[in-house]
Amino acid sequence: MCLRQGTGLSEKAGTSSDSGVSLLELLAVLAIISIMAAIALPDLSRFASKKILSHQAEKMADIIHRARDLAMEQGHSWRVSFSPGQGTWMCYCDEDGDSEIDPGERKLGPYMLEKGIRFGCLAGSGPNNSSVPADGVSFVDDRISFSPMGSCNAGSIYLCDRERSIAIRVLPASGVVRMWQYRNAWEELK
Repeated sequence: MCLRQGTGLSEKAGTSSDSGVSLLELLAVLAIISIMAAIALPDLSRFASKKILSHQAEKMADIIHRARDLAMEQGHSWRVSFSPGQGTWMCYCDEDGDSEIDPGERKLGPYMLEKGIRFGCLAGSGPNNSSVPADGVSFVDDRISFSPMGSCNAGSIYLCDRERSIAIRVLPASGVVRMWQYRNAWEELK
């Protein structure tokens, strides 16, 4: 009589307990992610554009504040000069009072508008039904002039992209900067 002893091997030969992901499953997940990204991409670019315009307006307002502070600290007129056709602006200390940038006078800039941003407005009129100049800058000679007392001439700067506009208004006696945005109507930001 002969007894057989087991070999210890599983009787279900050929089965595996691996829990990996097949190539087909991986491709299906990548396809779903690609479709979702394609749907979300236009919204992301609109969000980025909104941030660029807001950032540009805040940067311009900061430079205007800086020019006012420098005029009061240094006791000389500081000017912020805009060139809407070139999409640039700069600040300078007008020590001799001739309203021109002379050699040796201090300056900040020039600064350039971000890509996709331009001087101008999408609305037919500005906040409070003010008129919007064709070049987007309502200051006389496209220039803000701060006295050593911090006062300046009044006016507005309009910036826009494809979907909205921002108005930056500088008040004359105080040099305070106010901002509005326009989508379908004007609303105050700052």
